[in-house]
Amino acid sequence: MLEHPGAQVSIDVQSTTLTLPNGTAVRFALEPFARYCLLNGTDELGFLLARESEIAAYEARLGSV
Repeated sequence: MLEHPGAQVSIDVQSTTLTLPNGTAVRFALEPFARYCLLNGTDELGFLLARESEIAAYEARLGSV
């Protein structure tokens, strides 16, 4: 990429593949939670807020032990 400034690549988060301008596809590592967040348009806080009722139920059960 340094040799070709402005070159465009395609990144497929679903398949964790980066496709270079010449068509070469390269797999890349992506932590599963980061992949989940990117695919679902969320972040750590959004993930937790979406599970607020589950967390509250867990905390309620934990408090009664």
